[in-house]
Amino acid sequence: MINQNQFTEDLNHLIGTLENHPLYNEINSLKRLRFFMERHVYAVFDFMSLVKNLQQEIAPANSYWVPPKNNDLARFINEIVLSEESDITDDGRHMSHFEMYCHAMSEVKADADFPFHFARHFMMGELSNPDIPKPARKFMRHTFSTIEQGKLHQIAASFCFGREKCIPPMFKALLEKMNIDEQSAPMFHFYLKRHIDLDGDSHGPLAMKMIAELCGNDESKWHEAKEAAKSSLKARIQFWDDVLAEIREV
Repeated sequence: MINQNQFTEDLNHLIGTLENHPLYNEINSLKRLRFFMERHVYAVFDFMSLVKNLQQEIAPANSYWVPPKNNDLARFINEIVLSEESDITDDGRHMSHFEMYCHAMSEVKADADFPFHFARHFMMGELSNPDIPKPARKFMRHTFSTIEQGKLHQIAASFCFGREKCIPPMFKALLEKMNIDEQSAPMFHFYLKRHIDLDGDSHGPLAMKMIAELCGNDESKWHEAKEAAKSSLKARIQFWDDVLAEIREV
């Protein structure tokens, strides 16, 4: 029998590293917030490719409908896509979280036009575009390598731990430590709080359930899932390390 608590505990130190990363304290001016957002926006973008890849495997959209193999997983991934692709803002508009982030960038006069254009016209070759900040290019390469080469349970583990499980403590720490108040960046604060609520209360626990469904009692799958989770968490830590090294020059 697989000990799921042990599986999670073995990853907690990496999540803790993200929660306590020194980057958050360095976001202490609007200039530095703009710098951070112009890099982080690409992690918001490639998250959707992880989500849509899982949806295509678990609840595929084809010309002819067939019942999903696992109704619980289909419900979960469709709920994720609904909230990520067409959430409701505090003023009643519908938009994806990526678009929400781009709006937040525009509020603080960060360059949202380039990442938005990049997302609209994305092709794999664009990952080498030198106009994309180097830390973001490196992070996206890891994400798309996972999507292209990983098995379904490995992609699910990357999604769960590299995103859903680590985001609530990470964004809470960012809200507490950055020196940017809500009046200065209202949409950015809304974006962070929305993810803390969604991922902490709902998406995180359900994502862990998805891993359990996909791995079952197969110890080799659980091992592969853990290694994928570790790799994704380490990629996020490296991303933050690289941004930190750059932001200290701003």
